[in-house]
Amino acid sequence: MKKLHITFVDFDDIKNPFLSGGQARATFEVSRRLVKMGHKVTIICSRYPKSKDQKYYGIFYKHIGLGSANIRFNNAAFFVALPLALWKFKADVIIECFTAPISTCFSPLYTKIPVIGMPTMFEAGEFSKKYHLPFHLVEKLGVRFYKYFLAYSPINQKKMLKMNPKIHFRLIPNGIGEEAFTKKVKDGNYALFIGRIDIVQKGLDLLLEAFARINGKVSTKLVIAGNGPKDEEKRLVGLIKKKKLEGKVRFVGRADGKKKELLLRGAKFGVYPSRFEDFPLVPLEYTSFSKPVVCFDVAGMKWVTDDVSLKARPFRVDELSQKLIEISTNSKLRLKLSKSARPFARKYGWNNISRDYANFCREVVDLDKRERQRL
Repeated sequence: MKKLHITFVDFDDIKNPFLSGGQARATFEVSRRLVKMGHKVTIICSRYPKSKDQKYYGIFYKHIGLGSANIRFNNAAFFVALPLALWKFKADVIIECFTAPISTCFSPLYTKIPVIGMPTMFEAGEFSKKYHLPFHLVEKLGVRFYKYFLAYSPINQKKMLKMNPKIHFRLIPNGIGEEAFTKKVKDGNYALFIGRIDIVQKGLDLLLEAFARINGKVSTKLVIAGNGPKDEEKRLVGLIKKKKLEGKVRFVGRADGKKKELLLRGAKFGVYPSRFEDFPLVPLEYTSFSKPVVCFDVAGMKWVTDDVSLKARPFRVDELSQKLIEISTNSKLRLKLSKSARPFARKYGWNNISRDYANFCREVVDLDKRERQRL
């Protein structure tokens, strides 16, 4: 089969000290497998202090933008720099990871290379509410320029089709590294949250309120791992103190590699109380380590099945508190959910998903070529 030059437009980067979120990990995991298949892969991402354009696991990381210590400035600079970067760029196909807060980067306007939109963050309406700015209107305008779409779930597939009925799409979920399935685990005495520190989106304020309500009722503690803007991290620490949870909740900052693995292996269960999501990787990380998931029953978590999770009605802190008590104190329930966790996660192995990416990219290249020949 023909080998392609596949390029990802992804603001984040697994070495970015300010972010390195779930999509950066997903882009890396897919890309390194595509490289093993013989494809050439470039990732266009945001510059940050001391970032370097270089190969990593055979993937070429190209950084654009400002490179400051301020994530929001870098975000804006990335959008400004992208048109020029794509105008001169050469590749067979581009996969654009939608970026908060406006989703679309408008990549199809800046290049003749076929662009596949991907709903990394396809929730401009929620960010409009958060910042009181019309990001949803930008999203609505931008998605009309895309011909191809890689949907994570039927939910964002339906949303894109409603906004752009002519889109050619393929449904390919996020994934998890198969190596996690062999790790030994234990039933520790802490719940674990891993993710970007974004108080509103990730529902960390609701999680802390739930833990404040069960303080003294269960022995289970909470470990929060992740990083984000400094003001968000500072606010998180302030909320822990305000609710007098210093002895119950521990914020350990960014967790990568061995540190992250040890946290996952020793957790009693995982918590992910987001207010909105598309298809987050973290629940797959929990279940790949045989850990049940506690979350809100929001649209972006519908794919997490009931045989591996306990779900509270959206944003009902009282229900979330009860779910935390239930899973903390009922070892039989926890064991039952744990036994289903790894079989659930195995369906999302990156090896098969990466092959789906490659096949869809070939399909898009062929479709685009035929369309150009007709013109």
